[in-house]
Amino acid sequence: MRRFLRYYLDLRNGRRVPYRHQISPLDFPDLLGIVFLYEFDAASQDFYIRLAGEQIAQMLRTARAGAKLSEVFPADVFPIVLERYRRICLTPCVMHNVGQVFRYLGGTGTGERIAMPLLGEDGEPGYFLGATTYSLAHDHGPGDDDTPVRITYTPL
Repeated sequence: MRRFLRYYLDLRNGRRVPYRHQISPLDFPDLLGIVFLYEFDAASQDFYIRLAGEQIAQMLRTARAGAKLSEVFPADVFPIVLERYRRICLTPCVMHNVGQVFRYLGGTGTGERIAMPLLGEDGEPGYFLGATTYSLAHDHGPGDDDTPVRITYTPL
């Protein structure tokens, strides 16, 4: 995750947020399975998936390019996730999660997620790029299922 964050920070070239067109999958081929890219649609107040790596798609079965966030997450979870993701773009900030990153979807493992805003061609932060690592838990210790996800937002 640190290397992915460093890649992102280096793209800024003195700006708070880099442009989407600056991102090249060739720069992080070994991470493509865990990378995702979402685009915010102001009209529908929803995000569209533009890229979901193979490991992301395994955890979120309906995550595919062109799908809306509201189609991927259950109705009771969608508002929570939407608010988190909107915050990334609107602040703009880097979001970092550690713990049960798929807890709202019934996930029992732990992982780490980072998500960072990107500017569209109009110069507005309407995208975000992220990556999630995840390890399924097979043998739980006492209290493991209750471990919350720790979320931090770092303004740019």
